[in-house]
This record gives sequence, structure tokens and C-alpha cells, in this order.
Amino acid sequence: MIAAVRSLTCVLLLLFGTPVSSAPLTMKYFQTNSRYSYRFELMKLALDKTAATDGAYLLEPTTQAITQNRGLKSLEMRQGINIAFLAATKDREARFLSVKIPILQGILGYRIAMIHHDSADTFTDIKTLDDLRKLKAGFGSHWADMSILEANKLPVIGVPRYPNLFSMLNARRFDYFPRGVNEIYKELNERKQTFPQLTADQGFALYYPYPVFFYVNKNNHALADRLRRGLELAEADGSFHQLFMQHHRAMINKARFQKRRIFILNNPDLPRGLPRPNIGWWLEEAFQAD
Repeated sequence: MIAAVRSLTCVLLLLFGTPVSSAPLTMKYFQTNSRYSYRFELMKLALDKTAATDGAYLLEPTTQAITQNRGLKSLEMRQGINIAFLAATKDREARFLSVKIPILQGILGYRIAMIHHDSADTFTDIKTLDDLRKLKAGFGSHWADMSILEANKLPVIGVPRYPNLFSMLNARRFDYFPRGVNEIYKELNERKQTFPQLTADQGFALYYPYPVFFYVNKNNHALADRLRRGLELAEADGSFHQLFMQHHRAMINKARFQKRRIFILNNPDLPRGLPRPNIGWWLEEAFQAD
């Protein structure tokens, strides 16, 4: 009887590649804000591309909003989180295992200033980075790139809670809020009823190298490998690029880069040896947009 069961199991393994009793992979993540919708869909795409070889999966977002620090601690300690979508820093590369395929292709490092409408004339006069240093930015105090602003001597106020940044800018507690090209127009649209005076500056953009990767627990090599293979398959068949442009083309065109001054910032916390984003996916189109 035991031999018969073992024989049947072997046959099923040959037919289906995985044991019939194996549980689906459960993806547990804490970054559920609409800002992460593209990263979430790309994760799904990578998992779908590997479903035939690696099996089914389930998605399990956290039911309550938690801070980034708490989410990353849970990822590090394997306490209910097994993936995060993060920009690379030396600390994160040391604490976690990154899937070294840039998922945002450099776009998060291009920053446009969200401003109060009544400050528009002030920003018209910004011609150099030194001019910008006369003004004060607001930024998430727990965000990794706050240190980039500080290192480049841009005055900045750290704010612990993301939603408060919009109300504080509306109250003119600081002068501007640097947002990624992939973030600013979505955020303004979502808050136009509550904060109709907030708008996007038209005169300049900041740039700093800031690649974004999928991060998993340091010891979760199986998940990192599956995500890597899934992204490679999506790159090969064009679905990665298609999803990227589907989410970002309208924002790229709206940014009108060809009419902006670009101020380049140094990123002293950029780890060495990381793959470069393929900005050719979108930057050429950005500078040709009318």
C-alpha cells in the first residue's frame, strides 16, 4: 500500500511538476497605498509568469496601515511580511535581499515640486539650485531619500505621517514637497477636492539616482529567484515595458521635461555595483512630449 502511494506521488510529480499537497505561495505586503499600484501589479506579473513552474500564489496585504519602519522590521524578522518595494540604500542592501532588476527604471529619482498655487511666482524665479536652497521642502521623515536632500544642502522639514504633508503644504508650513514624476499628478488628482490650491511647479525638476527593487528577507532566496525569473520573462516578451508605460505614459507627458531646468543632486547613500535603470524606456519620449 505504501509503495502504491509513493508510486502515485511520483506520477503526479512528473505530470504536474509540484506535489499536489503543496500550499500556494502567500505574498504578504504592507505597502497598500495607491502610490504602489504599479509595483503591486508588476509583482503579480512576475508571479504569473512563473506560475506554471513554481505554482499558484495568494495575495495578502496588511489590513491596517503600518509605518514603513514597522513593515521593514516585520520583513527582516519574518513576522508576517515577505516582500517590500523599496529604493536602494546601503542599509537596505545589507539588511535584505534585493531582486536586482530596477522596477521603476529611474523615474522615482526625477522629482517635481508640489507647491501652493499662491507660491507659483516665487518658483518662477528659481533658476539655480542655490535659488532653491532659499526655500524649505517638506518630506517624510522616515523616507530614505530625505538624507539626499540634506546632503545636497536643501533645507527640509521632516514629517512623520505622509497624509500630513499635504495639509502642511496647504497651510504653507513649508514651500514645496518634492514628488516623483510617477506620484505627483496622481496625488494631486486624489486630493483636488480637499486641497484645490495645491499644484505642480512647471519650471524645474530635481534628479538623483534612486533605483527601486523588490526586497525580500535576507534568507528567502527561493522567492527572490522566482521574482527575478518572472521579471526576466516579462522583459523578454515586452509585458514589463508595456505595464510600465501603461501606468506612467500620461504622467511622463504631463511633466513636460523639455521645458524644465533639471537640477542634479548627489546620492551619497547609493550602494555600489547595482544595475542601472533603463531610462531609455521613457526618457526619450519625455523630452519629445509636447
